[in-house]
Amino acid sequence: MQKITRYIFGQLLFTVLAVTIVLTCIVWLVQMLRYIDLIANKGIPLLLFLEMVGYLLPNIFVIIIPIAILIAVLFIYNKLIADHELAVMQGAGMGYWQLAKPTVVISLIFTLFLYFITIYFLPFSFRKHRDMALTLRQESLMSLLSVGQFNTFKNYTVYVHHQDAQGNFQGILLYNASQKDKPVLFMAEKGILFDKGAEGGHLLLVNGNRQEKEAATGKPSILYFDQYVIETKDKTLESGNTGRFLKAHERNMEDLFNPKEPVSSEMRLAFLLAAHQRLSSPLYALAFGLLGLCTMILGHFNRKRRTGRILLACIIATFIEVGVMVFLHTSVYTYAMITLSYAFIMIPIIVCLFLLSPWAEDLSERLQGGRYK
Repeated sequence: MQKITRYIFGQLLFTVLAVTIVLTCIVWLVQMLRYIDLIANKGIPLLLFLEMVGYLLPNIFVIIIPIAILIAVLFIYNKLIADHELAVMQGAGMGYWQLAKPTVVISLIFTLFLYFITIYFLPFSFRKHRDMALTLRQESLMSLLSVGQFNTFKNYTVYVHHQDAQGNFQGILLYNASQKDKPVLFMAEKGILFDKGAEGGHLLLVNGNRQEKEAATGKPSILYFDQYVIETKDKTLESGNTGRFLKAHERNMEDLFNPKEPVSSEMRLAFLLAAHQRLSSPLYALAFGLLGLCTMILGHFNRKRRTGRILLACIIATFIEVGVMVFLHTSVYTYAMITLSYAFIMIPIIVCLFLLSPWAEDLSERLQGGRYK
């Protein structure tokens, strides 16, 4: 029996890893397309780009692995039924629990792996990804421009008509709203970016004007210039990334339950929901594995009804994940919704474990024996 268990476990493990790799590559490539412009037009180094999108992988694993387990279980046990291997195993005396052991073990292994990711590595990866994005922004607002369209960077809006062969901007408009009571508009024929580096760089405007509204009279004031230098560093980030306010997905579990800095009640609620979402999401791996297993092996084998069972497992899995998502994004009756979210995952797990257990098999045999008497 142990050989059969290892045989099923090996097939499941290979299929889970294969499906995870394929789906992760697809999702990762889609995510990379959002940032590919940083390499093509912004001159961001390839290694820096790969490191930045690489920090997205832990979150992709948390989403993909439960789906991969469901697909693997449905595929392998459907294959065992189609090849009559499952019927032979049951004929040799293997019960539901013995057939379920490989799925239970592999689901538990990946559940623990996902807990390690969500509790320890996921906040670190999100924090590093956002730090890199903010660093790129801090180095120079002008280095991330898209020519021919309006570009908004918090308090700045910039438009550049085109760039020449030397990389200089031709036909530039810059709106600075960093001082809300005194916005400034710059227009120039040419813009040259220089002294790029740790200080963020400077932009030299050539042949243009500076327009602002006088606070006392409300009349526009226009200053014409031959040359004008603007610092392109985002001053809102001057303090660095170490002292910035961390979002919920960047915080560790202790910081989510007990924030060190004073936060509003709404923010504390958002932190609490994020913590429970991080604690509940790994359980999908166990729930989906058991769900797929029960729909495939319980009851009488019928080759014509296998498609319906597969669809039923997919529908129930989708219903569970959507239900938990709705509960954890509801701001009213918070603690009741958190309890319901765990119940939505734990009830299918408990029911499936009971149906696969020897006690359920004994109960089924007694009921059938009583019926025939």
